[in-house]
Amino acid sequence: MANQTATQTRQTPRQTPSRPVSGRPTPGRARAKQGENTPVRPFQMPFDAKNMRIIALGIAVIVIGYVVMYVSPVMSDMALTVSPILLLLGYCVIVPMGIMAGVRRKRSSGTEIAEPTTNGVA
Repeated sequence: MANQTATQTRQTPRQTPSRPVSGRPTPGRARAKQGENTPVRPFQMPFDAKNMRIIALGIAVIVIGYVVMYVSPVMSDMALTVSPILLLLGYCVIVPMGIMAGVRRKRSSGTEIAEPTTNGVA
């Protein structure tokens, strides 16, 4: 009898959790990470007008490649050589150039904001 009462009153770790049950951070901990003195980065468009023009040119070359392939006869030189060359230029040269245009300029002239360390001191 005494054994039964001792087991009934004893609490298991599931009944008394010593830490939060969920894996999500509590609002108090989230506020501690977001300090009042952290710098806010202004939103910048990832592509300039120059990038957009080059990407639009690449898309136009791709469309022309597909149109040439559609209009020309099945086994003609236009369908077998010119159209694949246009598509290759559009997909593999012009569009990536449009994405990467100005990367060196942005890296060197961009203002650097110091990232805060884990202890909060920059």
